[in-house]
Amino acid sequence: MHVSRLLHTPVKSLRMRDVDALELGPNGVVDDRIFYLLDARDSAIRHARRLPLCQATAEYADGVLTIHLPDGSMVSGETPLGRRFESGWDMDLRIPAYEVEGPWAEALSDFAGEPVRLARVADDRGGWSGFPVSLIGEASIDALGLGPIDPRRFRMLVQVAGGAPFAEDGWVGRDVRIGGALVRVREECIRCAVTTVDPETGERDVDSLRAMVTAKGEPNLGVYCDVVEPGPIRVGDAVSATGC
Repeated sequence: MHVSRLLHTPVKSLRMRDVDALELGPNGVVDDRIFYLLDARDSAIRHARRLPLCQATAEYADGVLTIHLPDGSMVSGETPLGRRFESGWDMDLRIPAYEVEGPWAEALSDFAGEPVRLARVADDRGGWSGFPVSLIGEASIDALGLGPIDPRRFRMLVQVAGGAPFAEDGWVGRDVRIGGALVRVREECIRCAVTTVDPETGERDVDSLRAMVTAKGEPNLGVYCDVVEPGPIRVGDAVSATGC
């Protein structure tokens, strides 16, 4: 088995981008989803697929964030931190965060047609929801029988080729070597309605949740992991489970 795809975005809920390599630290990829979209109630916008912004992409390097909007325009600049506050997050969690000052609110709100601000996670946990690494097998996606769908809807960090459908479910509680990093598989990924939406268009195109229930008996796909040994991972790296 090997890494067939790595996906990343520095801004939560924006379109995931393919990358050739990632560096896993103790808390995951350093800049993975550290920024996010904020609504008027100081909560993360959890379903950016409902906005034109679901088609935007982002890059973050040397302290400069660039967001490319679907109309061809972009907004770019440094990300000075403003007020610190407690933000609503996924799964009814609340996290410490900073509002990001600069041109973000005006540009994002104008494009989305509603008030949108940019925020940054305040601690070292990264912008992930429950665990810093998510992994899914290509064979598991294919086994849903949905035809040629865009796997980015599952928003995984690591996609793996080879192996049987749902093989990763058997890794729960075990360590898995991915290139230069070692992760521990903690639990299966419970999925939500965002997986029914084409990440390219933002439109609902398949009933993936029903397909998961049909194939597996419950609406989950892929697994969540913690980082045991930090290290680099690249497309093409070997993936192997260890332990009993």
